[in-house]
Amino acid sequence: MLLLLIKMNMKKNYNQPIGVFDSGLGGLTVLKYLLEYFPHENFIYLGDLANLPYGNKSKKNIISYSNKCGQFLKSKNVKSIIIACNTASSYAYDVILKSSKIPIFDVINPCVEEIIASKSKKVAILGTEKTIESNIYANSIKKRNQNIKVYNKACPLFVPIVEEGFEGTSIAYSIIDYYLKDIKKQKIDQLILGCTHYPILIKDLKKYFKDS
Repeated sequence: MLLLLIKMNMKKNYNQPIGVFDSGLGGLTVLKYLLEYFPHENFIYLGDLANLPYGNKSKKNIISYSNKCGQFLKSKNVKSIIIACNTASSYAYDVILKSSKIPIFDVINPCVEEIIASKSKKVAILGTEKTIESNIYANSIKKRNQNIKVYNKACPLFVPIVEEGFEGTSIAYSIIDYYLKDIKKQKIDQLILGCTHYPILIKDLKKYFKDS
């Protein structure tokens, strides 16, 4: 859905790059697909490692960091900006959108559209502390379909696991079990990785939910 929205709003001027930002490495999972689907486009990726992670920062700081990332990308004459961070999308998307003359895309609204279209009945949202605290996924889903059961779970240690390269290790598996053992019992239809770092743990997560 995100790729479709970007394509529909894409300008034909290939000389202008598309800006993408995240708090660290997680947004590279988004950039990977952008490069695949838009091979003729140029991208500028900004990973705000100085303020990593966003997930445990105050709302004020998240908005401030995100605005600075947006301003930096605008200074590079980008034709659109993709907020490849769920936490920044939760708190700063509307703020950046209001002050921008170029298209701004977040990663939450397209995901909610996919959830509604999937007709799932039981959905688990995994995210950073601040994304889960915002309750943005559950609120957005419930506005569209009150019958979907939403389970929220903050998994703050997933980001440092990824940043330190511990995916595929027993450490990663143990932490996944620590956070998700109760979610696993719910027999959910769909697991939403509400942080762009989390897809790097996809093999570990698939193995965990496959194991009985």
